Amino acid sequence: MIITQTMPNSHEDLVDELAHQQIDKGVIATTQQLTLKQADTDSSHFYSHALIGGNSTMLIAVTGLILCILVGYSYADNFSLAAQVASHIGLIIFATAVKIGYVMRCIGLDGMGHLQL
Repeated sequence: MIITQTMPNSHEDLVDELAHQQIDKGVIATTQQLTLKQADTDSSHFYSHALIGGNSTMLIAVTGLILCILVGYSYADNFSLAAQVASHIGLIIFATAVKIGYVMRCIGLDGMGHLQL
């Protein structure tokens, strides 16, 4: 069996191959940078929605807490027993919603790079 041996590439071929590899790497790097920029834009969009959602949740929950306190304690004589029981149950639910809203707000602020206490 006869084995033929090929000569290695010439210097010019190696230079051309290296140039093509560098161009391909440049294209890949540019594509990765664009993808990272798009991901950064998407993530900042997510974090801004988390911040807005957290603020809104806390606003609604604090309003509900105030109403439940008024119905269950301050003006309890003016409401039925069922309304007072519902207001006491609402206290637990709205207090939980305040905590969830605060966590959402913290996630939004942290993702946008703000420092928190």
